Amino acid sequence: MNNVLLKLTLRDMRKVLGKRTLMIWGTLSALGVFFFFATSGRRTLIENNEVEFMALFLPQIIFGTWAILSVYFDLVSSDRQHNVLDCILCSGVSKTLIFFSKIITLTAMSLILSLAYLLPVTVVIVSISGRAEHFTVLYQYLLPLWGYIMVYAALGTAISVIARSNKTALIASLAAGLVLMPRFFILIVDGLGALFHWTQATKDAVSMVAPGVMMDSLSRYSATTDYLKMAAVFLLSIIFLIAIAFITFCKQDELNYGE
Repeated sequence: MNNVLLKLTLRDMRKVLGKRTLMIWGTLSALGVFFFFATSGRRTLIENNEVEFMALFLPQIIFGTWAILSVYFDLVSSDRQHNVLDCILCSGVSKTLIFFSKIITLTAMSLILSLAYLLPVTVVIVSISGRAEHFTVLYQYLLPLWGYIMVYAALGTAISVIARSNKTALIASLAAGLVLMPRFFILIVDGLGALFHWTQATKDAVSMVAPGVMMDSLSRYSATTDYLKMAAVFLLSIIFLIAIAFITFCKQDELNYGE
C-alpha cells in the first residue's frame, strides 16, 4: 500500500508542478520583488530597518486567490475527464488511498509554493539591507503564507471534486477567486453590513472569511490571542473543506465518467 501511495503522490506532484504552475508562480514571485521596489517597501527598509506586510504581499492580495486555485482546480477533475481515475480504481486502489495522495500533494505543494514566493523577495531584502537577520522574514511569514495557500488549495480541491469536469471547475474557481479577493470581499461585507445594519465588530468578524484578511493577523506573533484565534480559523477552514471534498468524492460514481 505504501508503494502505491508513493506512486500516486509522485504522479500528482508531477501533474501539479507543471508548466502552468511554474509560469504563474514565477510571475507572481517576480511581481513580489517588483512591488517591494515599487511601493514603500524599499524605502521603509532602508530608513527604518522594517519590512512592511503590504510591501511583501500586495501581489498575493491582488492575484494570489486565482494563482492558488489555478494550481488545484483540476487536481481530481482532470483524472476523471481523461479516464485516469477509472483505470486507477479498476486496478484495485481504494478511493480513500487516492484521496489521501491528493492531500499529501496539496500539503507538500503548498509549502513549495510558499517558499517559491517568499525566497526571492527575502534574498532581495537581505541584499538591500546587508543584514542576514532579515532572513527572519522567511520564519515570520512562511507559516502564515502556507496556511493561506492551504485554505485556497483545499477549496480548489473541493471544487475539483464537486464540479467533476475541468471546465466547470475552472469557472467555479474564477468565481470563487473573485468573491474571496480581500479588497472585493471587504466591499461586499461593507455593503451587507449597511443593508442589515451590522456593527463594525460583526463586519470585522465576517471579513475574516477571506484568507487574505486573516493572513495579516497571522503574521503578528506578538499578539498571541489574535494569532491563535486566526490559526484556529485557518485550520478549521482547511479541515472543513477537505472533509467536504472527501465525503463527496467517496459518494460519487466514477466508472465511465470520462469522455
